[in-house]
Amino acid sequence: MKFYPFSNIQTNNLGLLLFAARLIAICGCLAIVVSLFSAGYGFFFGKTTEPIPLENGLMILGADHSPGFYAFAGMIFSFGIVALIVSGILAALISMENKFTGNS
Repeated sequence: MKFYPFSNIQTNNLGLLLFAARLIAICGCLAIVVSLFSAGYGFFFGKTTEPIPLENGLMILGADHSPGFYAFAGMIFSFGIVALIVSGILAALISMENKFTGNS
């Protein structure tokens, strides 16, 4: 069993493009994982605000949740999605090349 992306696509002419598609897909998956961990870190370890007194001696504690982590996570998540789309398009081109040249 092979664990790299597009493991069942074969080509004789576009080997470097297939390698690039696999590399881009791996980078896209890693970017999505990093963005999820970054958003989780910002949520759980974000700074909190000072307690705000309410009526009857009650206090409320607000959380800031580090908007910088969310901006970073959103940007990296978007990059990951675009990378997966680009790698899918490259893999489709390689698959079409293999089909039209009759190397199956």
